[in-house]
Amino acid sequence: MQKHMSYLQKHPSITRSRVNNFLGGGQWEDVNIKAALYDLRVSGEPHVSLEVWSAPGQDRPTFEHAVKQQFKPAKVGQTFGPSWTTHWFRIKVTIPSSFAGKLTQFMFDTNSEAMVWSEDGHPLLGLTGGNGGERHVDYLLAKCATKSEPERTFYIEMACNGLFGNGDYHVHPQDRDIYYRLSSAEIVAPNQEAWALFHDMEVIVEMASRLPQDSPRSWQALTTANDIVNIFDHLDLSTIKPAREIAQKFFSYKTSDAAHSVFAVGNCHIDTAWLWPYAETKRKSARSWATQLNLMDEYPEYRFAASQAQQFQWLLENYPSLFKRIQQKSKDGQFIPIGGTW
Repeated sequence: MQKHMSYLQKHPSITRSRVNNFLGGGQWEDVNIKAALYDLRVSGEPHVSLEVWSAPGQDRPTFEHAVKQQFKPAKVGQTFGPSWTTHWFRIKVTIPSSFAGKLTQFMFDTNSEAMVWSEDGHPLLGLTGGNGGERHVDYLLAKCATKSEPERTFYIEMACNGLFGNGDYHVHPQDRDIYYRLSSAEIVAPNQEAWALFHDMEVIVEMASRLPQDSPRSWQALTTANDIVNIFDHLDLSTIKPAREIAQKFFSYKTSDAAHSVFAVGNCHIDTAWLWPYAETKRKSARSWATQLNLMDEYPEYRFAASQAQQFQWLLENYPSLFKRIQQKSKDGQFIPIGGTW
């Protein structure tokens, strides 16, 4: 039997390492799919202006209070802290004419959690910085930029904590002296086909890894991922299309008419009290649900369920405009309140 095995079957660990490197960072990101994810990017004046006001102590001031304070110039590379403190950024961006015709985003990574606010005080989107799988640091500026875009002003409320509080809770209690670095504040034009290939590969590589290793579908996934790595060339973006065609062929395979149909419903499991104070739970709920509402706007078929009644009460009290958006999405059948416990 051994003499009939392919090289991929004889040495699957080498191939798995290879396809994982295609998605990874570090030394590979200049030559793998990450090298193709953005067509354009700019930062700094005159396109991006950053100012910051740091709230005293562990205060979590309202938008109305924060925007009246004295802001000072800020820059990428600056650190903010310590743990549980709050820092408000006033951001002004002007999209360059070279971005005309492109979907345009603002990428803002504090390596912590944050909330984007409109200039008139509406919470818009939650951000999660860093390099984990939960990373989400992009805010949509324009679906199709024009050659003469107006200056935009908005605010970002930075919370000095990560998704799981501060520090590694498996090892020691919460660290009260962590500082977070602003690592990016730039206007970017993502290559949407490259991103689609990236997400295709995420699914395929996960299937190769998570399905039973001796199953035909796992081998198909690993072979497909390897074929995509073979055809992709970061110096020739025309290779993205045939790479995606390979992925789509794999996704089109059907097992049998007896196969189950599985439906996924979104959910944010937000502990009301765990690795952060109640005051942070209130903000976590708002950040999480604001992001979900944006996904519902983009994908009308998307459904999301949330269960903590206490968090709805806090949202009503502290984020009334966000609560109204949830009410409307609930009527539309997209935001589904479940459970009844407090």
